[in-house]
Amino acid sequence: MAFRISDNELLQACRLLFGPDVQLSSEFLAYLQPSGAKSAFRQRVKETHPDALGGFPAAGAASTATAFQDVVASYELIQDFFSERERGLWRPEAPAPAPSEPPSAGFRAAAAEDSGRFYAGMEQVPERALPTGLFLYYRGIIRYHQLIEALVWQRRQRPNLGDIAQRWGWLQAQHVREILAYRGNVTRFGEKAVSLNYLDHRQLTTLLYYQRSQQRKFGQFFVEQGLLSPTAMEDLVAELREHNFQVSGAFSSF
Repeated sequence: MAFRISDNELLQACRLLFGPDVQLSSEFLAYLQPSGAKSAFRQRVKETHPDALGGFPAAGAASTATAFQDVVASYELIQDFFSERERGLWRPEAPAPAPSEPPSAGFRAAAAEDSGRFYAGMEQVPERALPTGLFLYYRGIIRYHQLIEALVWQRRQRPNLGDIAQRWGWLQAQHVREILAYRGNVTRFGEKAVSLNYLDHRQLTTLLYYQRSQQRKFGQFFVEQGLLSPTAMEDLVAELREHNFQVSGAFSSF
């Protein structure tokens, strides 16, 4: 069964839920999680629900009802996407054209705009161990789409598994092409390589560990974008470590 929702439809739905400042791409869709979409949906419902108009004129009520309907339809479309992605039916389309403004400019604009799109679903940070990005999100410091932009940034500047494995002599160029072309029930490069018996689980674990050791720290993205100072980021990381220690003795893995 083919994937029935186009990336363009999904990105338009995400723009409606997350706002015009989000840097949309297939990578955004790859990282998008149900919890983030649900949080954005709840906020948009508060903004567009017809009852929010109170005693405003009927014309305004009709306009709000239409906006509310669009929000619901967008959220339902994204839920369908999650279902089909989970079944392995979604494959990223060609990368979207580069945005007309640098990501840093868009990021600063999003940070400066008081749109109320920060996380507001709980009174406190969830009582479980969290990675850095989710901790910043639940603390209300970043928006969910900014979390995804940071994940995409981190992924783009780390070496890919295929290059590392070729450099170490574990894979050949032909193997990499076959792995990339594989359309089984797994989507990640490493999982595909194991499924095709080009790598074993121990080799994959070693590659992933090395890859993570070469990538820049997650919080550096927010420092470079001017949203947090180096000192503020260090303080938040210390706060996160204390939080994770309190709830489970675990430390952040981002």
